[in-house]
Amino acid sequence: MNTSRAAYLHRPSFHIPLLLILGFLAFCANASISLFGETEGLYAIVTQTMIAAQDYVHLWVRGEPYFNKPPLFFWLQAGFIHSLGWSEAALRLPSILSSLGTMMTTYFLGRLMFSPLAGFWGALVVATCYAGLWFGPLAIIDPVLTFCMTLGMYAWARAYFQESSQGWYGVGFVALALGSMVKTLHAFALPALVMGMFLWIRHDGRVFRESWFWVGAVGSGLLLGGYYLFLGQEFRQHFFLEENLKRMVTVAGDQQHSAWEAYWGKRPIFWYGLVIWFDAFPWSALLPVGFFLLWKRRPWLKSPKELWVFLWVVVYFVAFSLAPEKHERYLLPLLPAIGLVVGYVYHGLFQEGSLSGGRGLLRGLLGCLGVACVVGVFLGPILLQKKWHVPLDMIPLALRVGLGILGLALIGLAVMNRLRMSLLGVGVLGVVLMVTVTGFIIPGIQAEGSPRLVFNEHQHRLTNQTDPISVLQSRDWREDEDEFYWEYLHGHSRIVGKGLEDSLALEELKREIQQSTSLVMMTEDQFNRVIARDPDLEAKILLKFYRSKNQIVLLSLSRRIHHGEIVESEKHEMQKYLPIAEFFVKWG
Repeated sequence: MNTSRAAYLHRPSFHIPLLLILGFLAFCANASISLFGETEGLYAIVTQTMIAAQDYVHLWVRGEPYFNKPPLFFWLQAGFIHSLGWSEAALRLPSILSSLGTMMTTYFLGRLMFSPLAGFWGALVVATCYAGLWFGPLAIIDPVLTFCMTLGMYAWARAYFQESSQGWYGVGFVALALGSMVKTLHAFALPALVMGMFLWIRHDGRVFRESWFWVGAVGSGLLLGGYYLFLGQEFRQHFFLEENLKRMVTVAGDQQHSAWEAYWGKRPIFWYGLVIWFDAFPWSALLPVGFFLLWKRRPWLKSPKELWVFLWVVVYFVAFSLAPEKHERYLLPLLPAIGLVVGYVYHGLFQEGSLSGGRGLLRGLLGCLGVACVVGVFLGPILLQKKWHVPLDMIPLALRVGLGILGLALIGLAVMNRLRMSLLGVGVLGVVLMVTVTGFIIPGIQAEGSPRLVFNEHQHRLTNQTDPISVLQSRDWREDEDEFYWEYLHGHSRIVGKGLEDSLALEELKREIQQSTSLVMMTEDQFNRVIARDPDLEAKILLKFYRSKNQIVLLSLSRRIHHGEIVESEKHEMQKYLPIAEFFVKWG
């Protein structure tokens, strides 16, 4: 490659359009699919209820006040719905735009801290790792929170490292205040903790003498104070005491009774240390090398930018690990920092021309990544089928073969010590995995029984479109997404035989199908236990789909007419004409 072409590949004019294209593919490709999970349905219910009631201050869900989250995120969803009309894409637009914003902010952070090359690869991590692809486009709060926190960190870093940009302190404070208005106060607390530790380690108090710092601090305080004052005392009491304080010492929805017990329970204190390798795949293979390179830049007084990135990762990771309640989506605010660590590896090898050690470690990790890729080609479809009940051939054979060849190439390049080519191969692997997830895995899972697919199929088969959607005995298997489509778009659903034993539930079901509809949903186990052996019912399975570890069936039910009933029916028909026959006999 000639010098001019190589220089062009390092320019923002090349990086930014390419990143926007990749970001669009990563976050927008499945914007219109059915509500997917991870509380998408719950938040859609809150937004739909808010719009229907025209009450944008007091949130409600299922007839109860909803104090778990502030309303700003739901205002954003409602704004897009008012502008574009109701659709899944409108609900997801706040998250999609926020994820694109996080990716581009990571790029500018990498440029600020190290080089445009570091920013490019850091942004690519955000758009192509598993956690970013899976959670970034969803209609949930975490992508919006992540953008606010990332923008706040970028603004503070720019104000600190560029003396002519002190006004960015104000931008940073406002961004973090908005993050706290979207979800919770840790949006402000964690970046402030990183900044505080950074200044303490460097014994630097210059920040506190900057007027813009105090303007931003006071302005964000007034913004937050006015916001929570506007929401009322009842919300503040429940939100700060129940939602925030209790979650620091207990686990919601878990059997553990305290944080200490939760640390050794279902998701122990080291749980994020296990899942981060998958959530940041394939880039997690480069994390140990990136940390090693950052650590080698001590003393920190001479390497403030490396210290900033190092503390960002460590403080966030420790804080998330100490929280009793853990979910993979909670790691989203950590992805930009992980991207910068990975970008620092590319910066060291391509920009500075040397890794300053760690080459042997990098070769070993790249080889392991290649092995994982080859194994994943064979094991991945089996795991997907086990978890989502999708067909084994959901991912095309040609794509799986290509991934296998790419994994073998990574192994060979690592053995031959071709590190630059290996790192480029990791980038190709990230993009191919992004195409695999957005182009095949997510659509394949949706095709096997998404909530909207099931809802449309059921509604299409209803004789009367206003009939309730009937469910036998229990809807414990139903997700928030199903409830949103059934209760808030269709109108309502009816649980037949709720709380009754099988025989009584069956009798109620028989009365139900005579009065309104012959369509009913139930688990496959209920069908085999209650319906299949009943001689009075004729059942036809119209659709099967998977929910919460249960196989669900949509049935068409009808009463089976036996021979005795036919004879009795014919006798009844003959009796109707008996008076006419007697008339003709009498009058000849």
